[in-house]
Amino acid sequence: MSFNSPEIKVPPEAEALVPPKKLDSIKQAFAEIDHNHDGKIDLDEYLDYLLARERDKLTKQFKALDKDGDGAINFEEFLVASYPSYSLLKRFQDFDSNRNGLLSIEEALQIADEFNFPISREWLERLITIDEAGKKRISYNEYLGAVTRFGFQ
Repeated sequence: MSFNSPEIKVPPEAEALVPPKKLDSIKQAFAEIDHNHDGKIDLDEYLDYLLARERDKLTKQFKALDKDGDGAINFEEFLVASYPSYSLLKRFQDFDSNRNGLLSIEEALQIADEFNFPISREWLERLITIDEAGKKRISYNEYLGAVTRFGFQ
């Protein structure tokens, strides 16, 4: 159905008040939704239109969550979406080989680089803790706090 279809009854005042290009665009949108071309949008037509748009949007979201592209969201992919700091915590643990919950400045900077966080050595050194061996270390909570100050999650 073309948007100039006689089934679309445009009130004369609309013709006078709405710019022609905008009115043509509105008529075209109406015609796209009015599948049976009766000049009216019924509930099913309206729902079909909105659900199709929502389906496209949700399909894009699904594909973004499906990191490995296998057509399914596994638990870890879902976990990352539900708990955004999980990826950072996991990477933090990868570097924390002795599992003491602390990283060196170099390790923390390496993670920052991987995640493209704009964190400098000087800035990190202001956050660090001196561990029992007298070494400068940063805890996960200190690191997460630093990262979230930049708006990353």
